[in-house]
Amino acid sequence: MRFYEFINLRFQTQLNNQVRPKIALIHATRLAISPIENTFKDYWPTANIFNLLDEGLLKDIDFISSHQMNKRFQSLASYAKLTGCEAILFSCSVFGHAIDSVKEVLDLPVYKPNEAMLDSIYQLALEKKELTILVMGTAQLSVDSLSFEINEWAKKNHASVMIEKFFVGDAFELLENGQIDLHDALIIDAVKKNQQTDLIVFTQFSMASAYKGSKEVSSVPIFSAPIIAVQTLQARIIHER
Repeated sequence: MRFYEFINLRFQTQLNNQVRPKIALIHATRLAISPIENTFKDYWPTANIFNLLDEGLLKDIDFISSHQMNKRFQSLASYAKLTGCEAILFSCSVFGHAIDSVKEVLDLPVYKPNEAMLDSIYQLALEKKELTILVMGTAQLSVDSLSFEINEWAKKNHASVMIEKFFVGDAFELLENGQIDLHDALIIDAVKKNQQTDLIVFTQFSMASAYKGSKEVSSVPIFSAPIIAVQTLQARIIHER
C-alpha cells in the first residue's frame, strides 16, 4: 500500500468513526458484555460501542454506602463522557439509584438496563385492564428489584398489574463456567413450563442468549431488556442528530 493510500484509509476510518454514534456500555459483570454486543450486532450494527467493566461493584455492594457507590458510578460515567460518547447504557439492573445519580450530573442520555423495557411494560399495562407478568431471572436480587419497581409504578398509576416471580436456579453459575448451552436450556425450559401469564420479562442482559430459543417455545410475548434498550437508544440518537 502506498503512503498516500494509507493516509486516505486512515482518514476514512476516522471519518466513519465520527459519523457512527459512539455508545458507552458500562458493566458490573463480564457476563453481560457478550449479550449486549451481540444485540447491537443484530439490531444496530453501525453503532460504535465500547465497554467499561468494574467487577468490584457487585463485590462491594454490601460493604460501601450509597453515597460511595454513587461516586463510583459517576466516575465511570465521567470517564465514558471524556471519550466523546453520545450516550451511556448500564447493564446491571441492581444499581438503579446509583445510575439515577449519574443522570443528575451528566448532560447526555444515560439509560438503566431495564429502563426502556419498563417503559414498554408500563405502556402495555395502561392499554390493558389487567396484566399478569412473570418476572424471570437467574439472579434472585434482580428478580426482586425489578418486581418491586413494577409494583411501585402500578400503585402510583392505579394500574392492575399482577407480578409472579421465577428464579432460574443454577443458570447463572453455568454461564459463569462458560456452559452457555446449559444456561440457555434451563431458561428455555422455565419459559416453556410457565405459559399461564400475559407477559414474560427477562430481568438481566446476561439472559439474552436464551431469548431466541425461548421465543420458539412460548406462545406468550417475551420482553428482553437489551433488545428494547438498543432500539430505544437508536431511535433517540438518530432523532437528536
